[in-house]
Amino acid sequence: MSELVEKLGSTIAGRSQPNHFTRTAWNAVWVVLVSLLAYYALFRLPFRFPPQRRLWSASYAFGFNNSVAILALAGLLGLVTVLYLVRGRRSEWPTIDFSFEQNASGRRGLITALAAMVFLYFGLTFALYIHNARTASLLMWETRHFLHRARLMELYGLRPYSDFSAEYGPLLTSTPVYLHWLLKPLGASLEQAYFASHFLLNVAGLCCIYYLLSCLKIPPIARIVAFVVLAIAGFAPYMGLNGVLLRYFAPFACLVLGYRRFARTLSLTRTRRWWLDAVFTVLLLAALNVLLAPEAAVVFALAWLGYGVLMIRRDARILTASVVAFIITGLLCWLLLPAPYYGSLLRFSEGANNLPLLPVPHLLFYILTLFLVVPPLLAASVRNLAHGVSDVAICGALGLLCVAMAPGAMGRCDPPHVLFYGMGASLLLMVQLANISRGAFAIYTLAYAAVFIGLMQVVNLQVFYKVEPRRLLSRHAIRYLIGHRHAANGTERPSMATLARLDQYPRLGLPFATLGDPAVETYVLSRGQLQPEYYISIVGVYTAAALEQKLRDVARTEYLLVPQNLAAYSPRNPCADDLAKLQKWFLSSANLPCRADPLDPFTDLSLFIADHYTPVEKIGSWVVLHRITNSSMAGLISQADNCEKPISADSSQYSGEAKAPRFIAEDKLKPVGRVPLAARSVENDAMEPAKVN
Repeated sequence: MSELVEKLGSTIAGRSQPNHFTRTAWNAVWVVLVSLLAYYALFRLPFRFPPQRRLWSASYAFGFNNSVAILALAGLLGLVTVLYLVRGRRSEWPTIDFSFEQNASGRRGLITALAAMVFLYFGLTFALYIHNARTASLLMWETRHFLHRARLMELYGLRPYSDFSAEYGPLLTSTPVYLHWLLKPLGASLEQAYFASHFLLNVAGLCCIYYLLSCLKIPPIARIVAFVVLAIAGFAPYMGLNGVLLRYFAPFACLVLGYRRFARTLSLTRTRRWWLDAVFTVLLLAALNVLLAPEAAVVFALAWLGYGVLMIRRDARILTASVVAFIITGLLCWLLLPAPYYGSLLRFSEGANNLPLLPVPHLLFYILTLFLVVPPLLAASVRNLAHGVSDVAICGALGLLCVAMAPGAMGRCDPPHVLFYGMGASLLLMVQLANISRGAFAIYTLAYAAVFIGLMQVVNLQVFYKVEPRRLLSRHAIRYLIGHRHAANGTERPSMATLARLDQYPRLGLPFATLGDPAVETYVLSRGQLQPEYYISIVGVYTAAALEQKLRDVARTEYLLVPQNLAAYSPRNPCADDLAKLQKWFLSSANLPCRADPLDPFTDLSLFIADHYTPVEKIGSWVVLHRITNSSMAGLISQADNCEKPISADSSQYSGEAKAPRFIAEDKLKPVGRVPLAARSVENDAMEPAKVN
């Protein structure tokens, strides 16, 4: 990797140095200057422009503007690209080359590695399926969340986006339900279908990595090593469908697949058949990304349009066909997908659920990767813009795609998000380094494995099993890990006699769904007792309007089922909680001052329940609460029932109507609308965390 840093420094410093010593000194000076500028722009400057809109976000609490950091990163990458163009020699620009024709021997090793990783993924997926079936570990929370959504679709006939909140595309949201429909005649459960879906989507992602590496020129051994390292790093033990490899590698694979398709037809006559084929190809690739997630569709569209612009001198009809295809894609999305589908993209772009950037290993490594891989690709494509060289144009498009993926890594910037959104850039840099120097490739790959495999598991142990990193260095580390694993298994499973006590309640609300014993939740859902809410637990409740919707849904439910540890309200400081989580995820001792009072849906929901519900009985690790009939609650229910327009999500952004669940009693089917938050007592207001200056 030192060779590439040396080339970066020589490019910035210029080529007319009197001797080697002076040139090396100038290289070092320029690299240090760019590094200092990047440090200030990414880690200090965003604090000077704190977010203005109140959201559920640690960045809002600490006054860090992630949008400023993202724009600063894009600007710095553009600046280095300009320096490449102005001062550098083209021979010093490390780019990537494509090789679509490979012999069988060159492909055999990669196929063997793919098969080995598929078997490894199968074993890990099966082990975690057993772990999920036997425990209620916090590690498997995302699994329980996706399974809850799947049951809402399968048992209650609810539609994602319209009837309940869903942050991801239809392919990630609905695949377990459809796969269960196929496997149900064989006796498969929904849980088994879910884990099978996770495995298949991950295998599709492995195939994307295989396809990318098989298309790029790279030494055979380095190709296999890069594939294995990326595959091992890419297996997320949280088992949420939002963490499958296909979601993050599909835009890269689609970009290269589209380029390969068009490269074969550049010399052909542009007949009507060519136009239909071109539009259909781009439409198909765009549709796949739309089905995965809204941000995947956006980044692919930006990168592909960039490719069309870079090819405009060679063949402007590629850009024309692409624009037509994206217009058709947009019309189909408008016709077939509800407006809330785009909600997560809009909320996250506003700063919801963001974390402030800190100079910690996973972020520093990711930023360094972008500075090493993006500028040379962009510089080479811009320099050859007048010539319209197809191979160089796709390099520029891949560089743009790496930049377009950066907001996902720089927003919710914990290690898993940085890993997934940065894997494409890391793959490209591994290819570059392997073609420059075997030593540089080895250093970068080992560093990547240390940060995103080794350090990642240390973070997981601390976050999900409360294992302090220093304990891993003790003589009794194994015994300590086993003890903490058993302690983190969750609650004891209740007996059927205990669960049967829930039968007396016709409808039960789960305001903190997926945060308690999954056996109890599964029992309630499978018997049709659930009174659904638009937001599952507090996931997606990032704005004040979303919080209003959540409280309205809760208020319309007579009986609530709440985990015992959440049944009683206790004051909490959201800033202190955010700081503690930040220190655990980042393995950092940072002590950021709280600059604003963020939206805290957990506290507001707990206060609302404490004000308007009273305990009835304890069932296992859960408590049944009954709604108190008082003037404030009666007024809230009356206002909600008398509103004319139903709202399924944030009404400030969406106007789509929510389909009423078919099993709810008729007197509960009246539409609800925007109403003020329920009035809280003076005592409860006094318990709100104070702002810290």
